[in-house]
Amino acid sequence: MLKGLRSAEKAMNIQLSRTNVLANNLANANSAGFKQLLMKVSAENSEIQNNNNSSQSVREMNMKVQSPVDMTQGALRETGLATNLAIRGDGFFKVSRDGSEFYTRNGSFTINSEKQLVTMNGDKVIGSEGVITIPEGKMLISDNGTISVGEKQVGRIELYAFADSANLEHIGESRFRAGEKAEVTKIKAKDTEIVQGMIEQSNVNTIDTMVA
Repeated sequence: MLKGLRSAEKAMNIQLSRTNVLANNLANANSAGFKQLLMKVSAENSEIQNNNNSSQSVREMNMKVQSPVDMTQGALRETGLATNLAIRGDGFFKVSRDGSEFYTRNGSFTINSEKQLVTMNGDKVIGSEGVITIPEGKMLISDNGTISVGEKQVGRIELYAFADSANLEHIGESRFRAGEKAEVTKIKAKDTEIVQGMIEQSNVNTIDTMVA
């Protein structure tokens, strides 16, 4: 009977985790650059002590729940704003807040009072030479991330990729933190494209998520 109760508890916990993941996805359906989480359940055997005979053990099936990030490309929406950027293909922008680095697909950027390129929440966008400063003038950003104001190049935006999205942790505001096991690499300019004047929308399908 106790084994049956344990099995029921595990099943309910899995369903609770699934509901939480779906609710979070749905809540961020309109968040630019948001990547939905998936539910992945795997089974593994483990040995537990036999209550009827302390010298023996029995094998029990354990269910392991993971929530990898779905990196499917979201639709691109035109905004016409020079500071809005979208990534067509793989990759993340790197941003910094209070000395910590994060990754995002949300390219709804702006320029702060210090002429720095930042997110709408104030995170500083990190380029090839650190924080990006934008002088006065018309800003143009090429598909390889090179930033020009007038005839002068003022910086370059780098993009980063991860070998396994399961090592990324959602921390809110369409940002991710790289886990300890995360393998991050810079993306070569020819392998992806930065599009100015557009942002990437969430990849959440609201109808499918509500049904699920």
